[in-house]
Amino acid sequence: MRKKINNIINSGKEKIKRKKIEIGMLALINTVIGFNINADPLNLPKEYSENIAVKGYENDVFDYDFNNDGIDEKIVISYNIVDNLIGAVVSIYTNQSGKDILTYQITFDKKFNIMELQAMQKMLDKVKEYYPEYSKNIQPNETRYITIYGDNKTNDIVFDKVKFNNHSPENTNNFLFIKKSSSMLDAPNGSVIANLGFSEKPEILFDMVSDAPNAQTKWYYTEFTKRFTTNVSKKVKKDKNGKVIAENPTTVKGFITGGDDNVSKRGFYWDKMINKIEIVNDFITKAINANEQLYIITEYAPLSRDKPSKKDKFGNKNNQSIIGYTNSKKEGEIINIPDQTIFRIIGEENNMLKIETPFYGGPYFIEKVQGTYQKVENIKEEVNKFIAIDPSSQTEVLFQRIPETQKYEVITYSYVTTGKDGYGSYETPHGAFLIAFTRPYMTFTRHARPGDKTIPGRSDLAVAGSAKYAVRFSGGGYMHGIPTNFNFKGSTLDTETAKKIGTYKESHKCVRHFDDQIEFIVKWINADSKIKDRDNTIPEEPVIAVVL
Repeated sequence: MRKKINNIINSGKEKIKRKKIEIGMLALINTVIGFNINADPLNLPKEYSENIAVKGYENDVFDYDFNNDGIDEKIVISYNIVDNLIGAVVSIYTNQSGKDILTYQITFDKKFNIMELQAMQKMLDKVKEYYPEYSKNIQPNETRYITIYGDNKTNDIVFDKVKFNNHSPENTNNFLFIKKSSSMLDAPNGSVIANLGFSEKPEILFDMVSDAPNAQTKWYYTEFTKRFTTNVSKKVKKDKNGKVIAENPTTVKGFITGGDDNVSKRGFYWDKMINKIEIVNDFITKAINANEQLYIITEYAPLSRDKPSKKDKFGNKNNQSIIGYTNSKKEGEIINIPDQTIFRIIGEENNMLKIETPFYGGPYFIEKVQGTYQKVENIKEEVNKFIAIDPSSQTEVLFQRIPETQKYEVITYSYVTTGKDGYGSYETPHGAFLIAFTRPYMTFTRHARPGDKTIPGRSDLAVAGSAKYAVRFSGGGYMHGIPTNFNFKGSTLDTETAKKIGTYKESHKCVRHFDDQIEFIVKWINADSKIKDRDNTIPEEPVIAVVL
């Protein structure tokens, strides 16, 4: 099989050469495009025939004995090249009662760049490697559709410069979040080999669906190493530096049923993060080259009395935001533009400012009201420091861009807890936000009770406790440590709040971290800044928080 796959790869190379004039410039433009773009399953006939074909695809057909039973399977590899991306689908026909029946169709979680054919080779090899697993308990005339997962990293990311890894998981790609206790089986509908608890995160190797009657919605084939961590409610052992010590790690592989009620597919999506970061820097470069001033929204109103509002198409509510209109007459669809959002002014109309933003696009129109926006003074060129937050996966990464190489160093990465939509709380807003300041503490409030000392001007609120450190990125949305009341004693690692980091959205808008993680982040943001405003430190070098 390896020889046949090599022939396909070499054939692909020859086709690329012939297309060189046609796609040469495209290759330079699109060398990083294509991650997380699935190759869709193909509508191939259930029974194999010699004239099998799919419009827009080239086929290579050969025989191979996957299960070493002396009977060859019929293999059809369908592939095409569009905009310098190779889409590949592997269909395996097995002999059943003298007929070749479509039994497995394998796609991949991304297409392959023409410059990275070795990555395609590696993924095609996994078709053979995983065959003993996805073929288990197969029924006659059943077709299984498999997606094999690869690496979410890109060549633009440098991973050997991580400066803080106390809470950095080893599994940095696709994983399952176990919402409640789930059984890991040795095969689809097989025997239990392990029980995974809440907050454990097995790596996804492939997923699978079936056309068989009464089949499970989806199966995930996963790998899991059982360790004691700060995300599992067990007593942990630490070394003299406070780092968690793994005890008797045990690695198992198996199938987990994929119902939305018990698991959620997540990941460290490095490719998406870098893509968003580059959108921001492209936006900044475009403004600078056009001699346009950059601005931020300034709609920060601590302890404001918010009124209920609907989410816009980006999932943002009107909490500490201004309204962006699709036209200057304030008609049509509106969006909520959160505090600290970066934007540029591209004109005026009907006494409204015409603006564009990196993520929400534009143009939108905002009211020309003094105090709701201000100039950005410290962005003179592309920004090098970024914090990427992914609420869908409860993950966060700090990147530092290297101007000389245009690559991004990973400084630290971890799980986090982001905001939950509810009464008096908000989902962490989506967007690109200029970090406003940091400070050594973060206080939080609750409804006042009889005898409480209330907050000046708010007789209904009292300070309930605090968390270590605070980084304000949008409105009342902060990055901070584990919140505790003023009477708390002991380690915050032992709190239920810490144990739930990386599980569900739970905060009121903020992004929660382990205390030592946020301490490191604050020092990295501040660097050597001497700009102070009472207890706040304002970073001299711009730092942008990107919330996916």
